Formats: sequence, C-alpha cells, structure tokens
Amino acid sequence: MPDRDPALRGEVRDRRPEGRARSGHRREYDAGKPRRSFDERVDGFVRDVGAFRAVALRDLIERQFDGHPFAARRGLARAERRGWVEQRTARGPKGGKFTVVVATEAGAARAEALWRKAGRPEQRALSGAVRPAELAHDVAVYRAAGAAQARIEAAGGRVVRVRIDAELKGLLASRSEQARRAASREAADVARRQAAEELGLPVDGGKVLVPDAQVEYVDAAGRTGRCNVEVASGHYRGRSIRAKAKAGFAMYASSPGAAAAVRRALGGGSRGGRGGGLPRREQEVIEL
Repeated sequence: MPDRDPALRGEVRDRRPEGRARSGHRREYDAGKPRRSFDERVDGFVRDVGAFRAVALRDLIERQFDGHPFAARRGLARAERRGWVEQRTARGPKGGKFTVVVATEAGAARAEALWRKAGRPEQRALSGAVRPAELAHDVAVYRAAGAAQARIEAAGGRVVRVRIDAELKGLLASRSEQARRAASREAADVARRQAAEELGLPVDGGKVLVPDAQVEYVDAAGRTGRCNVEVASGHYRGRSIRAKAKAGFAMYASSPGAAAAVRRALGGGSRGGRGGGLPRREQEVIEL
C-alpha cells in the first residue's frame, strides 16, 4: 500500500522554481549535479538533521534524495536503526500534519564527525527535545537557511558553518554567566554585549537580537561574512520585524499571512514609509 505521508508530495511553496520537472514521485535527474551514492545521501541526511536539530522529512527528500521518496525512506530507516534520528509529527499553519526528523545525542555526534569529514570542522550539531509547538517554525528555518546558502554559492561563495538560535543563545548565556559568577551583574551585561559583537549579533536598546540561524561563509574574493536569517511567523509584531530587518537580517516568512505582515511592517512598498518604514525586500514565502 503506498505511503500517504504528506512528505511524499514534496514541499509546498507559493510558486515552484522554474525548470523544476517531475515524473510521478521523482524529480528528473539534473545532469549538472554530481552523482552521489546512497551512503553519501544518508550522510548528508544525518549532517543536516544534526546541524538544524529538526528538519521536515519532505525537505530532506528534496535536498538529499532529489525528490525520491522511497530512497529517502530507506535512508531514514537506516538512520533510525542506528539510533541517529527519531520521527515526530508536526502541524503546519493550516493544521496539516507532516513528519519531522530530529537528531538524537548519538546522531548529533555522528553528524559532527560527518561535518568534519565534509570540510566543516567547526560545525556543531545539536540534539534534544524540540517542543511540538516549535517544530513547524524550526523546520522553516532549515528552508530559509538553505535559500541563503544557495544565494551565497550562486555568487561564488561557500558556507563554513551554520549556527541555529539555540547554539547562539547558549554561547551568550555561557559568557554572561561566567562573568556574573566572577564579578557582578553589570559585568555579565558587558560580557554578553562583547560576546554578541564577536558573534556578529546586533544590539538594539540593550537587547541582543538573535536570528533563527546564522550562516557563516567565505565569498568569492576570500572575505568572511555572516548572514543572519530570520523566519517570521504570523504572531510576529511589526516592531520586532522592523528591528531585525534594520539590523540587516535576511527576512523570510513561514506563510503567506506572515509574508504580508512582514511587508506591512517594512513599509508595504518599494519605498520606505514614514515612522520607521524600511525599503521593502522581496520576501520568500515558505509555506508548510
């Protein structure tokens, strides 16, 4: 009996990229891409889940298995048997269910080893429980970071590390707590701001703005850079959207409604509005 999981239908966006052809369940093979073995695809699967902690199965099917759901299911089964990943069920903004793959502690360790082998020795992998209410947002972060990576690579750059918000917040908290224990609360605040500067995180009104993901890269000229990625959901307030956009965050939206909220917050047009409106950027709608 065929699997009815929504993952087998591929990811849903507001529009499909041009030139994307399908035949049945499978994406037509792109002759411009290097061929990868099944083992290499499973390694990529585990690396991605470890780096982002939670990824929608349908996105892994697209990115690591070129739209081949049954090969992806084989890869998932292997990773589960070895104790690297587990499955969860999440709901999108419209209430639809979909499958999410999360990393175990053993899976995070495996992912870090695979990242070192792949040339990213500083890439950290995370494990641990993800709250069900946060799953839909967390899997959108994977898509947004992937879009940012694609743009970097299209310009001749390469990604050297991705940090999600949990890692960034942990680094900030660690530095702050060390200073508090050694000195005072005031010292903790100073240490937190210093850590934010080192991490490339802006400070607004004394508050460190932490993105959903930070993509570190080297551009075509050999210069290092960071792209702070934020995925807005329907409950985001205009003030928060404007602050992060003004700080240079690459803004994405998890649904058409969230995209409309982002555009309204940024001025609603190509020219900035009064009262802090910013020039509107083209927003990519990532719909679950």
